[in-house]
Amino acid sequence: MPGFKCLVVAGTPGVGKSTVSRLLAERIGGTHVDLSELVVREGLYDYYDPETNSYVISEERVSARVRELCESSSGTVISTHYPEVLDSKVVDLVVVLRLDPRVLITRLRKRGWNDKKVAENVMAEVLSVVLTNVVARFGTGKVVEVDVTGKTPEEVVDELLRKVREGAAPAGYVDWLSVVDPSFIEELERVLEREPEA
Repeated sequence: MPGFKCLVVAGTPGVGKSTVSRLLAERIGGTHVDLSELVVREGLYDYYDPETNSYVISEERVSARVRELCESSSGTVISTHYPEVLDSKVVDLVVVLRLDPRVLITRLRKRGWNDKKVAENVMAEVLSVVLTNVVARFGTGKVVEVDVTGKTPEEVVDELLRKVREGAAPAGYVDWLSVVDPSFIEELERVLEREPEA
């Protein structure tokens, strides 16, 4: 994929970022970097938060490390659900993977996540949170959106490469609010409003 030293594959947890990124990196002869794994492996975080069961990343250190990786490689594919921490000058393109929330909820439950964590992430997909953050950070000219629902990783990579080659219209065509039943969203809201168990 000429002209791209640093391509980011973003999306809500569970949409298939890592699988698609690995396959894409193989296809273009590049290197795949899972940003969450990199953060933990290289200690690019400020502290561990036991309440959320996650690391609080050092945005400055993460951004600097990604800059190093992208500048020293002929094609780096980075998978992440928090692309907004990256330097917009280093990133050539961000592909946001979208997945029907009704499929996503099943995938996240299979991971054994608690109801609240599942609901938070599914609601983020319904409301296009990752896409909104990406567009705010990188602008519409650097963002492409791919609906992965019902597609194999190979089909997703084919579509992604085609969109990049053809300069397809930028992100903004996936609207889950017009697709999912209002009762689905109401149930997510009920879970999110529940008091945490003592």
